[in-house]
Amino acid sequence: MGDLARVNTNVAALRAFQTLTDINEKIVKTQERISTGKTVNRASDSPSDYFISRTLERQINSVRRKNDNIERGINFLQTNDSRLAQVANILIEMSDLANQANSIAVTSSEKQAIQQDLSQLSLEIENILHSGVSSKLYTGFTLGGLTNVSLTGNLTSTPLSSLTIDGTNISVTGSQSDLATTIENIDNALTVILQDEERLGSFIRRLEVETEVNKVEEVNIKASLSSVQDADLAEEQLELTKLSILQQASLAMLAQANSAPQAVLQLF
Repeated sequence: MGDLARVNTNVAALRAFQTLTDINEKIVKTQERISTGKTVNRASDSPSDYFISRTLERQINSVRRKNDNIERGINFLQTNDSRLAQVANILIEMSDLANQANSIAVTSSEKQAIQQDLSQLSLEIENILHSGVSSKLYTGFTLGGLTNVSLTGNLTSTPLSSLTIDGTNISVTGSQSDLATTIENIDNALTVILQDEERLGSFIRRLEVETEVNKVEEVNIKASLSSVQDADLAEEQLELTKLSILQQASLAMLAQANSAPQAVLQLF
């Protein structure tokens, strides 16, 4: 009768049970892959692939963080650019007023009124440059691919000195020479501000290009990560169906192996 006569150790049942255990473990792993969409969920699944996937995930996060920082930097530059644009608008208005005063038809009282407007507008420029425009633009900064860049003005102490606009060089009530100097000073200040705006625009455009480059890099890294860890759900579902059938077959064989030794009772 062979092994069937050895009731104390049912070898056939043990083998069927071991097969069933192996199938159950494979089913659990397949179900996990289907539920997570990944073939590598822990280091034991594939040590090398796990290492590669985690490294790629770190690279993706690094690129994302870099783009987030660049976006914040672009917002910072755009905010300051808009304030410089306000200064430029004021200077254009001041230039118009100064040229308006440059006429023999303008009376002394009218020049006094124009002078008052110019004084107030210059104070507003000073206020914007001191409290509205970041001094980092003029002392140098590092952002994305931009390193140690600074603008042409100087906000550290007397921001209007580099723009040649203050209470002493804006005058339309004095001599014709003073008026000509005033117009020249305003135009020079406008040139400085426009140059700063131009550089800010170049910085912003450069960072926008870098953002696009980083986005392409992120997609490429994701593609590499997908090839390492993403599961083929159709294939996994087919595997699960096969394992489910084998599981039922193993259960049937285990039941049969367990009942086989009962034939020994016929000997008694």
